[in-house]
Amino acid sequence: MRIPTCLSTLALLTLAGCATTFHAGAPKAMIDVIAHRGASAYAPENTLASFAKSIELKADWFELDVHLTKDGQLVVIHDGSLERVAGIKRSVPEMTLAEIKQADAGSGFSRDFAGERIPTLDEALALAKDRIGVYIEIKSDAPDKLLTGKMAETVSKHQGSRDALLRALMDQIRDSRTPTLELTQKTIEAVRARHMKDQVVIQSFSPVCCAIALAEAPELRTEYLGSDDKDNPDRWKQYLAFGNAIGVAGFNINFDSVTPERIAAFHQAGKTCAVWTVDDPAAMRHCVECGADAVISNKPDLLRSTLHELGKR
Repeated sequence: MRIPTCLSTLALLTLAGCATTFHAGAPKAMIDVIAHRGASAYAPENTLASFAKSIELKADWFELDVHLTKDGQLVVIHDGSLERVAGIKRSVPEMTLAEIKQADAGSGFSRDFAGERIPTLDEALALAKDRIGVYIEIKSDAPDKLLTGKMAETVSKHQGSRDALLRALMDQIRDSRTPTLELTQKTIEAVRARHMKDQVVIQSFSPVCCAIALAEAPELRTEYLGSDDKDNPDRWKQYLAFGNAIGVAGFNINFDSVTPERIAAFHQAGKTCAVWTVDDPAAMRHCVECGADAVISNKPDLLRSTLHELGKR
């Protein structure tokens, strides 16, 4: 995984003493431990309690999901609805932040977490600041299928530079008036406001989100989520073609899609690969054997200990 170039010892010295700058990620040549929705095996997913637990368990990053509320606020929740995590049959885009903040996102996991709230993205970033890295998965509730089809066609025909391609894709995105644009832009703004570019990775299944992030926030690392589909063999080819064309930094794939050959190809192209979601030690070892750069797990402590046994922590 990316480890930003560290400042020299001399540059860190000040008249007031020695200060350090926090950079997220595992040590060089080690595999990154990413806590899936926080340490979600031990605390309610995507809550501050889960994120704090991932810090306690010494994960390198915690992963979260972000949606946009009715009043344009960024909240951390995986589903587009509150039903699974809070028992409320309403969607995030039709609720205000104040309404969402009334929901109990902890009792369904355990009475010990009763009253745990759905956090805002800024609350999660504040918790992580100078302590742990954050993988932000941008979720899109928008019906972008027609738009993504047009974008794929543009990529297949484009023969110019990557910058020119991103400009063409952004024109299509703006013309579509998709709410995904506001969601992604506000996510970028939140990261910049906290000055956390070295602590955050943007990732998404949405080619729209990835294109926006690369075009409008080149200082942030953007990685593309995807998986193989045996019933649709073209899906993998399209995934690779789009990601390579727009210049994502990494391809993050599900465990069933992992092979040594695929990860070797990512590396040959200068990309990294994080594998999700892996909670079994045997599967963790397989990821290491295949050359994964990072593993995403609900059990970051188990992942860390397994990697330690393999000399990767």
